[in-house]
Amino acid sequence: MESEQTNIPTNPLPEISSSVSVTNPVVTPVPTPVASTASVVTIPVPVVHNEGTYVYITIKGSLHDRSCQIFGLNDTELQALSKRYENSIKPVVNGVMIATSPMHMMNTLAQLGYKVICSSGEAEICWTMQREI
Repeated sequence: MESEQTNIPTNPLPEISSSVSVTNPVVTPVPTPVASTASVVTIPVPVVHNEGTYVYITIKGSLHDRSCQIFGLNDTELQALSKRYENSIKPVVNGVMIATSPMHMMNTLAQLGYKVICSSGEAEICWTMQREI
């Protein structure tokens, strides 16, 4: 019978004895090939101009409060809210304060086509809502 040969990979680095000091050789970087223009792939991306297609408003309030402030409403939306909340709207800087909970106001504004897209805050929260024009 013939003895089987085992395929043991050999270490390409020579063994280093403990008495020999090892220094790092200076390694020259391998130049990377520059891609030719024939191998460059260009993917056309259509430019979508959707500026002005959305309207944004902000509701500021607390979940424990019975009033909230709304910023960014147009005149038509303010008139619609003033009919629904007759004597509970007061002007504030850059917006209005309405005597209703923020959650109730978000549901009311959802009927006008707004949806919440983000929120921030802890005790006092700001909800940003958007509506498509």
